[in-house]
Amino acid sequence: MSSVTRPITRTEFERSFGIIDLPRPPAGIHDVGDGDFDAIGREFLWNLVHHAGLEPHHRVLDIGCGVGRLALPLTAFLDRTGSYTGFDVAAGAIRWCQDEISSRHANFSFHAVDLRHPLYNPGGALDPLSFAFPVGEAGIDLAAAISVFTHLPPGVMAQYLRQVRRSLAPGGRFFCTAFFLDDAVRARLRAGKCRIPFRADDPGFWQEGHADHPGAAIAVDLDWFVKAAAQAGLGLAGPVIRGHWPDDTGGEGFQDMCVLQPLDPAMAGGRR
Repeated sequence: MSSVTRPITRTEFERSFGIIDLPRPPAGIHDVGDGDFDAIGREFLWNLVHHAGLEPHHRVLDIGCGVGRLALPLTAFLDRTGSYTGFDVAAGAIRWCQDEISSRHANFSFHAVDLRHPLYNPGGALDPLSFAFPVGEAGIDLAAAISVFTHLPPGVMAQYLRQVRRSLAPGGRFFCTAFFLDDAVRARLRAGKCRIPFRADDPGFWQEGHADHPGAAIAVDLDWFVKAAAQAGLGLAGPVIRGHWPDDTGGEGFQDMCVLQPLDPAMAGGRR
């Protein structure tokens, strides 16, 4: 890996890729929750480089790209041989990205997809359980799903994992964030300090954080996720990076993070 993708410090990295000579989206078409729009974008770019090995020539897929929070800093990182594809259910956000980013960077493309989601697009025409990502087979070096699996039920997660595997080129990586449950996390939840009302003693392998707002926050058992990934032909490339969502202590970020990579077909029971 070249030195540009392995900066000495995160601060130096963010300084190098923090100057983006592009418009920023108006506040009315984006909501990134707590934090600064630019700072969060730079943070996740650093995570992709530091944890998933992103390089300037890579072909990137941004699953649930929103209004360009990751795409904007990537315009300063990817070179002309690299490319970016993003898709989202928010048609207005996609139009803004097409008008303001793709018009200036021909290697950046954005796609509006009318997928059903109980919170973000309840009237969508497309069933997410059979949705195919808008990229070719083995055409992506790095896929990212940031704050996406935290809003998907297990069946849709499994379909997305299958689509990630289909999309990844040999040696490709998948970076995602999630709320992962295990015994240690449930012990932390029992302290009652979680900002999302997940239930430590819920016996299911997944749960909604807000029963009256399906899809607002979803947690899954880590064991289930690892098995679903393996069935799709993906395996963990390293340890899960724990977030501080269960009780606001420790963690590199709010959500959990992990990197997956294609398994040898024999290790996944021959499933691709």
